[in-house]
Amino acid sequence: MKQALILANGKPPSKRLFKNFLAPADWFICADGGANTAARFGCAPDLIIGDLDSIEKKTIAVFSNVDVKKLKDQNSTDLEKALTAAIRKKCKEIVVLGATGGRLDHALGNLSALAKFSGKVQITFIDDIGKFIAVHRSIEFSLPAGTIISLLPLTRCSGIVTYGLKWNLKNESLELGVRESTSNVIVSSTANIKVRKGSLIVFVMTHN
Repeated sequence: MKQALILANGKPPSKRLFKNFLAPADWFICADGGANTAARFGCAPDLIIGDLDSIEKKTIAVFSNVDVKKLKDQNSTDLEKALTAAIRKKCKEIVVLGATGGRLDHALGNLSALAKFSGKVQITFIDDIGKFIAVHRSIEFSLPAGTIISLLPLTRCSGIVTYGLKWNLKNESLELGVRESTSNVIVSSTANIKVRKGSLIVFVMTHN
């Protein structure tokens, strides 16, 4: 498997965005209630996984021929269960839709999952506004000047060095509740972010 698409149970993506990422996906997974959105879009997943406390009865009926795995393990979220399944399938790249918006506690938990699992495989959270990517030591972007970018530290992040941003960091630290770096701006054709220690998430705005 090359690419997996996971549809989580946060704010549903637009149908246009969903179809854009469904087309190249080799494997389509719904994390619990994400299957409700898939049913509304008329697209059957290859797998539905989770504790199944959010999936609607009519969705189960519509997807009666779909592989369903009910896992009651409360030590992992439904998204984490879906990410684990994709990694076990040896997918090289995972795109996650529906992981943001809706309940803030769920969205924060999903960002935590992004940080935890990104060391194993390339994962990108995408919504109709932008995308979230975990930084492991270093990441480089080639994006149009003027693109808005935010650095979100899930833990205390130190040794952060950035290039190509309007307000660059030079071996500095970020920490939630202390200092963040939101709504920075890319000013050159190539931007680079390095972090020595900590879990850092980058948000890149793709649509205003």
